[in-house]
Amino acid sequence: FGADLGAEKFIDIKCRYAGIVPSAVVIVATVRALKMHGGVSKTELAAENIAALEKGFENLKKHIENIKKFGLPAVVSINKFSTDTDAEISRLMELCRLEGVEASICEVWEKGGEGGIDLAQKVIEACEKENNFHFLYDVNDSIKAKIEKIAKQIYGAKGVVYTAKAEKEIQRLEELGLDKYPICMAKTQYSLSD
Repeated sequence: FGADLGAEKFIDIKCRYAGIVPSAVVIVATVRALKMHGGVSKTELAAENIAALEKGFENLKKHIENIKKFGLPAVVSINKFSTDTDAEISRLMELCRLEGVEASICEVWEKGGEGGIDLAQKVIEACEKENNFHFLYDVNDSIKAKIEKIAKQIYGAKGVVYTAKAEKEIQRLEELGLDKYPICMAKTQYSLSD
């Protein structure tokens, strides 16, 4: 799952210029990834660990919140591994329900198309829900306002601090009349977890 960098760029840049209005979003997650976000090392992922799953769910919860900020319905696709326990899957399904999103166990790797029928049905249902799609920012906002909206609303930053070099570059872009375009922000893979 990566409803920060990828989804934000797709929605605020690609959808804006292509005239695309998504019907719904599928956020892909695994119990393994959530346990790693909860502090479990790769060598311990096979062991059941509900506490780590719950702690790691905070990361997925933020991705769910991000998609909701665009006014889109979401479904969480849980890619099931053979080491996932019934208790872990059940708890993850419950945590998703508490956030107001449907979750589906996806087993297409093991079962082919049959393993994705429930997910497909839930995506169809999500597509039929009310869609209040909107962009995170207006391209006519200032460069700094757009950067601040992305940083605060998508990444959870408290604020943005600019280097002198960045300030100078922003001023140059404004002078060239290039300040009314979307922002294409780069980040590290640790932007939410650090």
